[in-house]
Amino acid sequence: MSALAVVYVIALIVGGGLLLISVFLGHDSSTDFHADSVGGVEADVSADIHHDADLSHNGSGISLAKWFSVQFAVYFLAVFGLIGTTMTYMAKAKPQVVLMSATIAGLIIGQVVHRAMRTLKRTSIGSDLTTTDYLKRPARVTIAIEPARRGEVAVASRNGERFLAAVARRHDDRFLTGDRVVVVGFSHGVAEVVSKDEFEFVTNTKSGENT
Repeated sequence: MSALAVVYVIALIVGGGLLLISVFLGHDSSTDFHADSVGGVEADVSADIHHDADLSHNGSGISLAKWFSVQFAVYFLAVFGLIGTTMTYMAKAKPQVVLMSATIAGLIIGQVVHRAMRTLKRTSIGSDLTTTDYLKRPARVTIAIEPARRGEVAVASRNGERFLAAVARRHDDRFLTGDRVVVVGFSHGVAEVVSKDEFEFVTNTKSGENT
């Protein structure tokens, strides 16, 4: 068995094993890897990667979470291993062709799943929550919100924090990672926010506890 063949088999075992474990442990087939079962706290592994990878400088952030996550890694390994093992032992293709095919297939499938899960997380409020539950709620910017560009905010909920796609209510406003804002509306599932100070000044009220 060649070195590449060993790599394919190991990738298939690890990736496929994680997928099976997620199913047997009661997680959905998309391997969202939420830790809801631990004290009812919504703290999934991909959220941790999201925060660690959000590298921002002067409001111009490069978020590695846009490209990488636990879901991406698991599906990449599973598909990479499956394609590589199958082509090595059944198609008898050249090693270079097998490696390229397995890598491309893994990247494509991994990114499709990763981006689908990010879209669901950003647009889904949850079966027991509605958009009204987040109105006039304080939030913390997790991905910078730029003029004409969507960002992301974290809002405290009953089960921890929810990460919502967000834009500024006024199109020329800019909010950096870590800024405190308040959700004042929703448009097509995207939260509209203003600064916490502006909200309190206009309404002459406190927006509530910080997230």
